[in-house]
Amino acid sequence: MQASIVLLVLVIINWPIWTTRNPLPQPLSGSGCAVINDTIYIIGGRDSPGNRYATTYAYDLNSDTWSTKTSMSTPRAHLGCAAVNGKIYAIGGWIGSTATDVVEEYDPVTDTWTTKTPIPTPRYTLGIAVVANKIYVIGGMNMQGQIFNTIEEYDPLTDTWTAKTPMPTQRMGPGCAVVNDTIYAFGGSTVIGGGVTTVNECYDPITDNWTTRTSMITGRYALGGFAWYNRAFAVGGYDYSTYHTSVEMYYPTDNTWLNISPMQYARQSVAVGLVGQYVYVIGGWNNGAWDYNEEGWFEIGIEEYRQAQSMAAFDVRPNPFTTSICIKLTLPDKKACEVQIFDVSGRLVRKLTQSSANGNFAFEWDGKSNNGTNLPNGTYILVIKGTNQTKKLILMR
Repeated sequence: MQASIVLLVLVIINWPIWTTRNPLPQPLSGSGCAVINDTIYIIGGRDSPGNRYATTYAYDLNSDTWSTKTSMSTPRAHLGCAAVNGKIYAIGGWIGSTATDVVEEYDPVTDTWTTKTPIPTPRYTLGIAVVANKIYVIGGMNMQGQIFNTIEEYDPLTDTWTAKTPMPTQRMGPGCAVVNDTIYAFGGSTVIGGGVTTVNECYDPITDNWTTRTSMITGRYALGGFAWYNRAFAVGGYDYSTYHTSVEMYYPTDNTWLNISPMQYARQSVAVGLVGQYVYVIGGWNNGAWDYNEEGWFEIGIEEYRQAQSMAAFDVRPNPFTTSICIKLTLPDKKACEVQIFDVSGRLVRKLTQSSANGNFAFEWDGKSNNGTNLPNGTYILVIKGTNQTKKLILMR
């Protein structure tokens, strides 16, 4: 039991775990992305000089290999892609001097593209989401500098478009994710060349209504979005001065955002695909188009991570330490607290208990075991009993 506790702690510290995988066949920014049968499709995009592409690349994560598929009819970048009923729909985008209204459908079985009914509002840098086999295109902009709050619904079954209630906040380059059939649109830019926002608004397709929720921690646009385990995630982006590696997790149940383990490479205009408990962040832009392919592995249940990070007022210092370390924490609903210290093998080496009238606790650990012997230098794991709150402690005598 003790060993399993330590394993959980170590995983939480590094969650998610990011790994570099086989890069795209060419550097691309602003590509569309969709997943069918555990295969990730990267569609269109632009290179560093600004050339747009109609390419379709398929990534097999099991073999870590790429293959080239039939290209679209229309080269474009900053388009939206979504998968419905085994088909991929490539919508809108930037084709050079204008935003396009082109919609094309890709069938991976026959490796063919078919032109469908155009989107009523031509745009690029748009948000896109799927609920109940219908595609929602959200926000975006055109080449005249107009930024939209428009939302349009596409029904692939009837090949028709329907206008829906606009977003409260117009923006281009938002991240989008669907949690429990609710669409979350977060971040983006409200004006050209500025106006980076943290706003987070959710849309209910059944009632056709928008609601404002808690804002993101870090403002950025051209970020990626995805959903996993009833949570929404914001990935990368740009704020007109900094390219971001940051990854934020949104928990709709308690309406809070948390920073989690950042990516290795800072970039905007990424393609994001989720397969099981793996997320892939592919391509993007950082002073030029990139071919990077990062895999993020969600190694444990997300609930443990959320609980561990939502604790109040937890401070440990100095860390690393040589003679003693002070552990301060606040547990408003508790009058007693026990902290447990494990070595990396999972063995409980020290237990400290304390009472408090107001829920404020301050422990001091002298680097000794329960029997008073000095413990060797190394890494130890602090666990607050009854919670998932943890810290890694470094002893260096």
